[in-house]
Amino acid sequence: MTEPGPDDARAARLRWIARAVAAAIGLWFLADGVAGVWGGAGLVVLAAVVVALAVGALYLTRRRS
Repeated sequence: MTEPGPDDARAARLRWIARAVAAAIGLWFLADGVAGVWGGAGLVVLAAVVVALAVGALYLTRRRS
């Protein structure tokens, strides 16, 4: 078995960046929808998005280790 080359590492890094961007866009639409339904949800939704991003980041870093 051979080690992955620099192109493989770059492709993996780009896939993770693409996933992070897609997750951020999805969370943005989710937060916007909740804020639209529940008008006073501005700070609550922001906190939920931050917590979701933190939990997701921790999950991904622990899974890759």
